[in-house]
Amino acid sequence: MKKLRTSVGEIQHLVKDGVMLSSGEFVPCDVVVGCIGFERSSFLCEKLTGRSQVRTTNYLDKDMMYLADAEIDEGAFNSFFGSSVLEYGKFFSHVFVEGLRRPEDLGESLWGRDAHSVSINQRKWNQYIAAAMKLIEEDEAIAGHARHQVEERRKHFWRTLPPRSFLAVNKREWEEQWCSKPSMLEHA
Repeated sequence: MKKLRTSVGEIQHLVKDGVMLSSGEFVPCDVVVGCIGFERSSFLCEKLTGRSQVRTTNYLDKDMMYLADAEIDEGAFNSFFGSSVLEYGKFFSHVFVEGLRRPEDLGESLWGRDAHSVSINQRKWNQYIAAAMKLIEEDEAIAGHARHQVEERRKHFWRTLPPRSFLAVNKREWEEQWCSKPSMLEHA
């Protein structure tokens, strides 16, 4: 349909029929969605620790975890913590405590030969989602933390946005988008 174009660049300013990029390129458009992207700061971890590899469990070594965000890729939304860095942090904080409590039982899976290594600069969500799922499958205590975390989030959701409220908001947004103004397709 050729109705969408992605342009990489820094927006210098908006004009009547589009935007001017800092490169001097004019991009004609009706809608601008500015995306800030993702900028890695893993160089700090490398500088502080002298390490360039991290396990997909977030361990740099025994009792040493690098708990930082990574590139959100295609697998991010199909996990029990979704794309929430907070939920990811909660889960792996529990994993870290379990590693401190039971290093003999969990060491090989967390920082040992069973834990895959990747470049700190190439960390992706699907890597630690896969590691989380493997740990949940292998260890009952870690699985219990995950179940508890999901249950607490479910309770919070029901408390803050019960189904009736969710449906009302969703219906209102749908009507605002599609019923109360001309369809976007009519202007295409």
